Amino acid sequence: MRIFCSLIVIFIFTTSSAHSDDLDVDLSRPDVQLNVSFKGSELLIFGAKDLQGDVIIVVRGPTKDTSVRLKQKIMGVWANTDEVVFADAPSYYALAATQPISELLSAKDLKTERIGTHNLGLNTIKKPKGATAKIVQDFTDGLIRNMKAKSLYTKETGIVKRVGRQLFRTNLWFPSNVSVGDYTVDTFLVVDKKIESRKTTHLQVHKVGFEAKVFNFAHEHAMLYGLLAIVIAVISGWVANVVFKTEGQ
Repeated sequence: MRIFCSLIVIFIFTTSSAHSDDLDVDLSRPDVQLNVSFKGSELLIFGAKDLQGDVIIVVRGPTKDTSVRLKQKIMGVWANTDEVVFADAPSYYALAATQPISELLSAKDLKTERIGTHNLGLNTIKKPKGATAKIVQDFTDGLIRNMKAKSLYTKETGIVKRVGRQLFRTNLWFPSNVSVGDYTVDTFLVVDKKIESRKTTHLQVHKVGFEAKVFNFAHEHAMLYGLLAIVIAVISGWVANVVFKTEGQ
C-alpha cells in the first residue's frame, strides 16, 4: 500500500507538470519471473488520467498458431478427428474496465480494437474440408473455453478501481502456466463512448535460475538438447530395469 501511495504522488506530479498526455500508465514491476517454484503472480497496473472518463485495460500474451481438435468416440475409444488451427492466437488474454465494456464502446469499436474474448478476430489456417462458418465458430468457442479453463483467458471482466478523480488501478493474475515472451498492456481512456486516448506498455515474462538455463539451451541448441533428452531417457529406462530385476531376485 505504501508503494502504491508513493507512486500516486509521482503520478500527481507528472500529470500536473505535463498536460500534453491525457493518460499515464505504469506497472508495479516490469517483468514476471518464472522459476521451478513459480505458482502464479499478481501484477498491479495503475495510472492517471487528465480527462473524466472510463478506463479499459487489455493484456495480451505472445501469439502463436493454436490447434483445437474434436474428440469423438470411435468403437469405444476416444480419438481426435477434425482439427482447426488458428493463426496467431494470443497465449494470454486479460481484460479489466471501470464499467461493463458493452456500456463503454459500441460493438463495432469493441470488434475493431479486439476488446473481449469474443472479439479476438481469430483467423484459421487449417480446417476440415467443407467446414461451415458455424463449425469454425464452434471450434473458436472451444478454444476460448479451453483457455479460460487453464486461466489463460479472462473468465469475467476484471474491475478497474477509481482512486479519486484522476487515478485508477487494477490487479491481474498470471497463472503458473503462462508463456514466456513479450506481453502488451493496452490502456484505453473512453469518454462519451469514444476512445480519447490510449497507451501501450510492455511486460516481459521470462524464466530465471536453472530452468532459464535449460530453456535457453533447448532453444539455442535444439538438436543437441533432443539427443541429450533421448540419452537421458534411455539411461533412465536402463536404470529402472536394473532396479526392478535386482528387487525381483
